[in-house]
Amino acid sequence: MPSALSDYYRTKEIYVKLPTQGKWYKNKLHLTDQGEIGVMPLSFKDEMLLQVPDSVYNGESLFEILKSILPDMEDPYEICMPDVDVILLASRIGSNEGKVPVDATCPECLKSDSYEIKILDILSKIETVETIETELKNGLHIVFKPNTLRSVTSNQIRITENARVMRKIQGIEDPQELHKMFKDSLEKSTAANMVILADTIESITTPDNKKITDFNEIIEWLSNSDSITIRQLQKSNRDINKNGINNDFTFVCGNEDCKHSFTTPVELNPTFFFINNS
Repeated sequence: MPSALSDYYRTKEIYVKLPTQGKWYKNKLHLTDQGEIGVMPLSFKDEMLLQVPDSVYNGESLFEILKSILPDMEDPYEICMPDVDVILLASRIGSNEGKVPVDATCPECLKSDSYEIKILDILSKIETVETIETELKNGLHIVFKPNTLRSVTSNQIRITENARVMRKIQGIEDPQELHKMFKDSLEKSTAANMVILADTIESITTPDNKKITDFNEIIEWLSNSDSITIRQLQKSNRDINKNGINNDFTFVCGNEDCKHSFTTPVELNPTFFFINNS
């Protein structure tokens, strides 16, 4: 029997269009006829998760929040990176009068000040993420897709842990042990980066029209590619993972003797968002 208070539970407060438009998801998203997805406001538990220092570092905390605020997404574990920031911003629409505090510096008088951006203004200008295709010099045709949050967080943890190991290496005097630890750490970090890159490749087509989609085969190819090719692929990877948010905002300097109107880029990502709104 439902609770007498069930009609007063939190509900979807806002509907937003995802930068990916729901493409690249294996499990179908429950979108409206206008192609929007409903987002609930953060619960008290969600707010508490954001207070934990490891919230961003530990992907599980992010997934718990996404499960809570996205009732129309069957599997939050496959959420695409470009959609993450938009969803998290939408979940804050009822907080702080629907505004995000940011810091910016006036280029005229160099005064740094705190400003506020309306979340609705941000969400109304979301740009669509389109498929990116790249042709390599060797004739390979690469089709990219956004990374999933799961692939990025799990491998980023490995990279961060290896950075910690690298700091430990500085105190080791035994040359053999030093060489072994450095080699192991380098291999693990490289492998983690290759997994992230392989996850963003949807397919590779050879000059004789053979199409490769097997993850392990792509990983093996990446591991045997030159650094120029890897850097080219990483650029396409960065481009397709952009969140669709227009980062240029216009402010009026708070200095009474200046009042200069200026436009400046403001980076809005999960780390920034948590730190500035928790």
